Amino acid sequence: MLATACACCAGCAAPVKALPATRSSARLTGVAASGTPKQRAAADARVILSSFVPPPGAIRLAKKPQLPAGGTMGMDSTAQVDVADYWRIAGQPTALLAWEQAHISRSYSRQDVLMGPVSWDTVYSLPAIPGVLPRREMNVQAYDVGGGMSVIMADAMVSWQPPRPATEVIPASVRMVTIVGPGLWHGKPERVTIRSASVVRQLVALINGLPVSTANETIPCPGGFVFTLTFSASGGQPVAVASGPAACGVIYLTLHGQDEPDLQPAGSYLATVLKIAGLHWQLP
Repeated sequence: MLATACACCAGCAAPVKALPATRSSARLTGVAASGTPKQRAAADARVILSSFVPPPGAIRLAKKPQLPAGGTMGMDSTAQVDVADYWRIAGQPTALLAWEQAHISRSYSRQDVLMGPVSWDTVYSLPAIPGVLPRREMNVQAYDVGGGMSVIMADAMVSWQPPRPATEVIPASVRMVTIVGPGLWHGKPERVTIRSASVVRQLVALINGLPVSTANETIPCPGGFVFTLTFSASGGQPVAVASGPAACGVIYLTLHGQDEPDLQPAGSYLATVLKIAGLHWQLP
């Protein structure tokens, strides 16, 4: 059972008010259809944060308090909006998170749970808005601040999809594609060059249809199983090279020797390349 009596804890910001708890059973409304992707992300984050249901007796704090040292769950996107509220309450973090799971809007799916100490997390997610808002999440993180008190952070995190530069397009004038797999791969030829106009068009369309990546590559993330696709003109001169998925799952693209913004393929990218090319290479 959650305690409702509240006492100030060391390092806490000034309280604002206590709100009665309610059960949120309604579905969240749709995202505003107007504005830039960044503006829509900001509006969506505010709606997500407003759906947080504080436990009984929780006191909303006016600003971020001093919190125990430890990790904080984040989205790690280069194009995201974060909006957070902080609440002080008597009770244990695990009990508070269990209460929230029972009262949060049913629109959310429970994406991840990270257990402490000194903090405990549950991350909730909403469906993506394709081409606009790839990730829509709320991290509910409870900190044990001592003396039987906890601080709850509700952090709405929404990423938006930046537009792909109009110049970052492989031209229709390419006439061949050479596909090379990674390293020494059992059952794989050293390289395959495809000249079928239909196949070349489909591979060009695949790369041209990929969105700009928002992966934050300053955060360590695993590498991938890399294909290199070299698109060439009829005389054999390379026009574009698409290599990946590399670290963080991105595709590195160069056009006429110039690096372009990284692209973000779907998880089925490698299988799609093989299917279009009619290759039967074995994926790991």
